[in-house]
Amino acid sequence: MSVDGRAAQRWRRLFVVAAASLAVSACTGGDDVDPVGVEGYSTVIDGFLPATPADGSRPVVYVARLGEEPFALEDQVAMIASVEDSHDLRFVDDVEAAVDDEDSDAPPRDDGLLIGVGTISIAVPHVVRVEVYNAAGDIEAHKVTLTVRNDVWRVDTSEPIDPEVLVGDD
Repeated sequence: MSVDGRAAQRWRRLFVVAAASLAVSACTGGDDVDPVGVEGYSTVIDGFLPATPADGSRPVVYVARLGEEPFALEDQVAMIASVEDSHDLRFVDDVEAAVDDEDSDAPPRDDGLLIGVGTISIAVPHVVRVEVYNAAGDIEAHKVTLTVRNDVWRVDTSEPIDPEVLVGDD
């Protein structure tokens, strides 16, 4: 891809993220609006994405909310756009849609990874539960603490905890 093509792609991605952010912030605080915003959730998800293979293929990553309403469509579009060059991000409303029930280990479909994300607390410290599902017997969970300065979100700490939501049928 040419330098101009990459620049155009970056601008297009930036536009999609900005448009989605504006759409979210333009809302007047309805019950379905998450005040943390797409940037906080993108930061959390980015911290758990697998490395991109050297062959340039994009790993499949399923994302689901943990016990919550699914992410808004605008937020999904913005999060997909932020990693589209390196990962194939797919949002699922039900974790069962991401799991290959034909395989006894029940891994995510398409050799993927399933990341479950809770709700980031509005109050400081901003904490969220994240569960990473590789297969029925291979699940990690983390308590992630975030900081935000000048509207830039960063993972401050991530500590292992026991999985509770994406548990397999061992």
